[in-house]
This record gives sequence, C-alpha cells and structure tokens, in this order.
Amino acid sequence: MSHVQYVDELVKEYLLFRGFSQTLKIFDNEIKSEKEKGFRVDKIVDQLMQYIYTFDIVSLRELWGYLDTKIFSHLENHFTLSIKKLENAILKMYLVNATVNNKPEKIQDFFNRLTQELQGQTEWKDWFAYPFIKNPEENSIYSVYFSKQWQDTMIVSLHNFLSTIFQCMPYPTLLTIDEHANKIKTLQEENNTLRQCLSDYSKVENIADVNLGVTPHLPPIMDDFYIIAQESPLTENPKTFKNLIKNISSGSSPVMNRKSLTTKRTNSKGRVTSISKGDLAAKRSISCDSRLTRKRDSSLDTSVERKVKDKNDFSYLLLSQEEYTEHKNSIIQCRSNQSGSYVATGDIDGIIKVWTPIPSPKTVATFTPTGLNSNNAITALDWISKNERYFLHGNKNGSIELHDIRDKKTLLKIQHEETNILSLTCNPIDSTFVCSVSDNNESKILLYDVKTKKLERTLYTDKNIIPLCSTFNHNGQLLITGLSNGNIIIHDIRKNESIDNFNCHQSSIIDIELINDFTNIIAQSEDGTICQRNLNQTNKIIWETKIKISKNIIHGKIFTFDQTGSHMLLCTQTGGTIYKIPPSNQGKIIELGGHKETLCCDWSTANQSGTCITGGAEGKARVSILLSP
Repeated sequence: MSHVQYVDELVKEYLLFRGFSQTLKIFDNEIKSEKEKGFRVDKIVDQLMQYIYTFDIVSLRELWGYLDTKIFSHLENHFTLSIKKLENAILKMYLVNATVNNKPEKIQDFFNRLTQELQGQTEWKDWFAYPFIKNPEENSIYSVYFSKQWQDTMIVSLHNFLSTIFQCMPYPTLLTIDEHANKIKTLQEENNTLRQCLSDYSKVENIADVNLGVTPHLPPIMDDFYIIAQESPLTENPKTFKNLIKNISSGSSPVMNRKSLTTKRTNSKGRVTSISKGDLAAKRSISCDSRLTRKRDSSLDTSVERKVKDKNDFSYLLLSQEEYTEHKNSIIQCRSNQSGSYVATGDIDGIIKVWTPIPSPKTVATFTPTGLNSNNAITALDWISKNERYFLHGNKNGSIELHDIRDKKTLLKIQHEETNILSLTCNPIDSTFVCSVSDNNESKILLYDVKTKKLERTLYTDKNIIPLCSTFNHNGQLLITGLSNGNIIIHDIRKNESIDNFNCHQSSIIDIELINDFTNIIAQSEDGTICQRNLNQTNKIIWETKIKISKNIIHGKIFTFDQTGSHMLLCTQTGGTIYKIPPSNQGKIIELGGHKETLCCDWSTANQSGTCITGGAEGKARVSILLSP
C-alpha cells in the first residue's frame, strides 16, 4: 500500500484548498502518531525491532495489540495460528536480546508482566525456567533462538506476512481510483490496438485490389472532413492523430482511395471505361514507387509484402522543436516530472528554472542560490516520486534543497559542509532519496527520508572510491550505483547490505540506468564507452560501443530511453541523437541538434507524443516533440 502516502498528500492539499486549517492540523498530528506507519511494512518492522533492542516491552505489546485489534482480528480463522507464532517469536527474541545484553532485570520484568497470560500456553512451558538457567545459549531448548539464521528468518517471515496482509486488505474507494483509471486506460489501449489492426488489414486488402485491377468497395462520395470525423475525437482516441500523420508520411490518405468524381477514358481498343480519381491517385502513387525502386515486382505477394514492410519500418517522427532561453549560462541538469507537465533545468550558476514544455516553453518558477558562495553549480536534480509539485536538487556547495513549485518556496535545506553533492535519486515508491557526497576525506551514499527530514542510514563509505551516479529498480528495493573505479555496486535497501560488486568499465562510470524490463542495465563511462549487462549474469557483456561526449559534463543525465526500452536518447557534441539500441551509425534515427555542446537530456513519454529535452553549454534547452511509432 505504498500509494497511501500519495493519497495522504492529496487529502492535505484538498483540506488546504478548502481552508480547513484546523482539520489539517489534526490530520497532520494523527499521521505523526499513527501506528500503521502509513502501512509501510519496513517501518512497522523497524519499529517492532526498535522496541526489542531498547527493552521497551510495554510499547512492544501496545503496538502488537493495536495491529491485532485493527487488522489481524478481521482476518479469517486460518490466519490465527500464524499470528500467534509470530507474536511468540517476537517475545522470545525480546528475551534473547535481553540475555545477550546482560539485562536480567528486563527478563524478570517480562515474566512479572506476562506470566498470567503465557502460563496457559504449552509453547511457553519450558520458558518459565529461562530466568534461572545460566548460559541459555548453550541449552538445547533455547540455543536455536540465539542463532542469526533464526532471527533473520523471523524478521523476513514477519515482513512477508504483513506485506501479504496489507495486499489482501479491502481498500477504501479513494485508494482504488488510480487502479480503476489504469484499468480503463489499459482497455482503451487494447481497443485502439485492435482498431489499428483492423485498419491495417483493410489497407492491405485495398492495396491487393489495386494491383489486381479490381475496384475496391468504397464508401459513397463525402467531403474529406466528414471522413476524418468518423474517427473518435482526438481527446478520446489520441492515436487518430498518429494514424493521420502516418498516412501523410507514407504517401497514402483515406481520401485518395475513395471513389470521387468519375472521368471517362478510352482504352487501346476504343472502349470507354470509367476511372475514378481515387484509382488514378493510387496508380500514380504506384508509378512513383516504381521510379524510386530499381525493379518493381508486378506480383501481388511482392507488392503487399513491400507495403507491410514500409509500415513496420516507421519509427519516431520529429513533429516540432522549440527553444527555452531563460538561462544565462550552461545548463547541466534537466529532468521532467512523472506526467511530463513540468521540466526543471539547473545551470552552472546555481539557478533552477521550472517551466512547461508544451504547447510552448513558459517559466513557472525560478529558484536562485542563497549566500555569496560562487560554487553553486547544480550537480543533481530529481522529482519526488508520484508528486507533481516537489523536487530536490544538490549542488557543489554541499547543499540539498526541497522545493515546492506551486507555492514557489524552499521547504527543506540540508547542508553538508565542505562537501560536493555528486548525485541525487528519489525512490520510486516511498518518500526516501539517496545522495552521493564526497569531500577530501571520504565519499558516502546517504539515505534520507523527506517526511521525517532525517538521515535514515549510511549505505556506503570509502576514502578512495567515489560513487558518481545511482538508480533505483522499479520497486525501490535495489539501488544500483556506478563508482569511480569502473565498478557497479548493488545495495538491498530493505536489508541494508551490499549484494553485488562487479567491474563494468575501465574508467569512472558517470551515468547508469535500468531498461524497462528492470533486469538489464546500461552504464556509460568517462571515456564514452557504453555497455549493457544483465543483472543476473553481470560477468557477461550483452553489447558495448563508444561515442564522443563533452568533457564538460558534470555527472548529469547524459542518456535515457523511451518507454519501450528499444530506443535511446544520447547527448552528443552537436545535440541529442536518438538511436535504436544498441547505438551505432546504422541505428541512428533522428539528430535533434541545436547545441554547441550537449550536457544533459531527458525523455518524457507520459503523453502520446514523446518529449525530448536537451540542455546545452550555450544556456539553451531544446524541446523536441516526437510522434511515437
């Protein structure tokens, strides 16, 4: 139920909009004191473990009792045994922890409080002798509970059980609105796909009829706009516009193929035949095709095959380009929010502009650096997940700031003295983010929580090796980081441990990203080498290539993908270039151009027309609107 926090923010926004300030204050206070932790399993488990480690048996029993009353009591009867086993395991872990830390008074207090409740349970029969046994870790009855394997298994079982329960719980209507909207969207896409297939099949049949000299069965005479209007409105069926553009680009049109005014013509035998202008247009089109090809096969199969192949070759189409020129110096960071409605760009002077890319670039908010420090270049920038109004940035001065674009103000500032913020990445699921920091002494990867405004933990620290770029997987459980020694390190956020560390490049890795299947990773090194590897077989290179990149890139986003993961937008010296993966001169699709040096890029595919943003050394951002295939 990771989207509970998002709905909480929507409720707060609504209460603020309505002016219910007292209700908002009460709502905020109750959220801070809630025991479900926003139904975040990791937070609940952490809280239970915290009570065990601090020997707070009262709070431990109170939290478990609350979960039992609020959640567990509504489950079916077959869950009762599992709930009781987990409760007993937590209590036994409390006793073991007290023994390991030499707290006999806590053990005595435990039995004074719970003897009456536990004495009727056969599972606790042998545990009433526990306070009187020396070295219980050597006793065959209790030794298993002192093992790390048992404790880890218990924590994982507790985590999985709570996760399963929360997933099976009936959701209130407010939490299911997004799910229903996604279902409707999926059904609409399937409907559009079937309609497109039917349209393609009809076109192939018409082509076959033309080549055989058969007059196709066509609708009666109508004006062109009436035919176009037969499709669903653009707002309901965005692919209508795509189909129209595809027909124009392929030289065909629904108007050209219909029967219009009829002309009379005398054939070689002196007979008069009626030929429609639609047929003449189709024949002229075929004649043009024959001049463009060396040799045209007159057979039906070859003609149909060629027409279908032309359609499959259709790739991205550049519809329009505009420039955003509000920056006065090099743009080194650019990121779109999740819906693609806003773009944030940061320059080398520390100035951040938030603007709308379509229909034409327009500034929404400007954030300028505070203080007289000249070392304010924006080195990291990312949007808070699933929220359209908040984003974070980091700079060379060691400052991390949270901004609200709606109220145009800074909500949070974290200062790392004499430190450089190298990268900053928001978790796609919850309110946490990681940042890589480096000073003269050591480099670190830090995990922060935006809501609590506190440092949660340190994931990595090293004096000689610097973490330069990071990305999360789709569920926010794995963090993949590129290092200055050419290695990639993978962290399990939930377990707080490193699970893999392998060499990928000979030089520093400056950008890294997962493809849409979340098992293949692409990394780029400082010398311009790009390679793809599979996370399940990290020792094997799937493909590798090398391109020329600007020497002025400051660890920004220098490549990204479309939503299918089959095309790649790369920062090149003269502008962004779109390639088919793997990138090569043969796979080059579109050169977007427009820059002396391209230092950052982003590709938003949230809407029907893809939007590519590139930032250049001359201080301009170029917006390229693409028609997706």
